[in-house]
Amino acid sequence: MSKKNRFKKRTSDQSGFDYLETEMIKEKGIWIGPDERDTPPPSKISLGGEGEVSLGTYFRASTSTAIPTEFENPTIYITALGGISPSQTHPYMRVTGSNQAVTISANPSIAVGKESQVLTLFCTDSSITINNGNGVSLMGSNNLRLDSGSVAVFFFNSANNAWNETSRVSAAFGIGG
Repeated sequence: MSKKNRFKKRTSDQSGFDYLETEMIKEKGIWIGPDERDTPPPSKISLGGEGEVSLGTYFRASTSTAIPTEFENPTIYITALGGISPSQTHPYMRVTGSNQAVTISANPSIAVGKESQVLTLFCTDSSITINNGNGVSLMGSNNLRLDSGSVAVFFFNSANNAWNETSRVSAAFGIGG
């Protein structure tokens, strides 16, 4: 190779970027840079396409209160006076109002937890309303209504002795709604 061709530049037919001609590769009839090469997928198994995304078995039906036999985490029926008692073994709780919409009036609304304990509530069937205060610190100090398919995540902070809401997803955008 002559010395003058060693630094000759060529424009990629795919991206339009300039590369040294000595680096370029001709693939499928076009000149491309070495980092533009299409590599085949590692498997011949389909990665799925539009409409083939599965929510999985756990979130299969948000309005169902049936307890799947493969899970030890049953749906908990919430009453206004009873409030929510987080499980120490399951940070994720499937909750529903007791066959009707429930506004929690218990104090505290969610039983006191341990420092940095995380609690995720996934509402199925009947709605539950949690008011700001009474051991719960909600985002924007707004009350939280969990409808079927809604999800809310809390962590317990002993500094304010409350469950602090970290995120919520409404039933319209929920994972099982």
